[in-house]
Amino acid sequence: MSVMGRPYNRLVVDGPTRRELERRFRRTQDVRDRRRLETVRLACTGQHSLEQIADTVGCSRAAVQIWLGKFKREGLEGLLMRRKPGASPSPLQEPPIQQALSQELAAGNFRTAGQLARWLEQRFGVKRSAKSLYYWLKRCGAVLRVPRPVHLKRDPQAAEAFVAGLEAKLRALSLEPGRPVRVWVQDEGRFGLHTIVRRCWGLRGVRVVKTQQKKYQWGYLYGALEIGTGRTEALFMPHAALEVSEAFLKHLAASEPEAEHIVIWDGAGFHQKSGTHALPDRVHVLPLPSYSPELNPIEKLWDVLKDGLCNRLFHSMEELWQALCRELEPFYQPARVHQLLGHSPLLACANASFSQ
Repeated sequence: MSVMGRPYNRLVVDGPTRRELERRFRRTQDVRDRRRLETVRLACTGQHSLEQIADTVGCSRAAVQIWLGKFKREGLEGLLMRRKPGASPSPLQEPPIQQALSQELAAGNFRTAGQLARWLEQRFGVKRSAKSLYYWLKRCGAVLRVPRPVHLKRDPQAAEAFVAGLEAKLRALSLEPGRPVRVWVQDEGRFGLHTIVRRCWGLRGVRVVKTQQKKYQWGYLYGALEIGTGRTEALFMPHAALEVSEAFLKHLAASEPEAEHIVIWDGAGFHQKSGTHALPDRVHVLPLPSYSPELNPIEKLWDVLKDGLCNRLFHSMEELWQALCRELEPFYQPARVHQLLGHSPLLACANASFSQ
């Protein structure tokens, strides 16, 4: 290397290398390659200092030193070889880590990126900052979701068996031939004067404040959705009991007297059971497995209604009932009901049972 302003010691190259250097310099279209090749060409003359070479090719003195060193050690191929950004693959791209991460995300085992960082270090020995892991969470398609509580006594096998055997149960019902068949999914939602608090949009840096009350007065919205026609039936009752459930079943039967009505609901103690309780004429009930509300698509209706009622004060049950009626109005449109029902397995079973 040279002192400031003094010519750099002349590079000595053999004839074939010099000819190849000149050939590549004339033919290359890559500006970056031309700068490196010209650096070597100038150094071969022994007439220029490192500062002059750097000024001529338009780079730093340190870059000139690095390129000349690479040429001495590795020749022209080493001089022109550049590492591409991101050439070193992240260990998070390895299939075992990707598979394990997908399983953990599907199970909802991470609340924060910090928890993911600790899991990676403990299980795979991979250290990453929590901030850097947001990229991988997004890449895996992860989003923040509110988990649905599942009862400890829930039996997944029972839920699967119910879906698998539903078509056979529907076909085994004693239905009068020639009558239309209506299949209802039914449930009750409890609504009261106790304020429902949920997230809402606000301005960054400004805390949103909402007045709420703790008033323990409740009523029950009995609701049913017909999975074929998309009809909705709803009654707001002061409480839930066997006689109230029976009144609602009679209400469903009266909505279409000439039809056979099949009601799929849970095994609540205030629900009628076949063989135990008397049922209205042309009404049949099928109980869902215990602790399996996810099988009943009408459960989603309560969340939609509570979204419309949240963060609001109601001073009387009558005022609450009027608000519920307004929130229910869209669900008297069959298209909206079918949208809510989505791709529930109950629909496929019912359609298969009565498609003749």
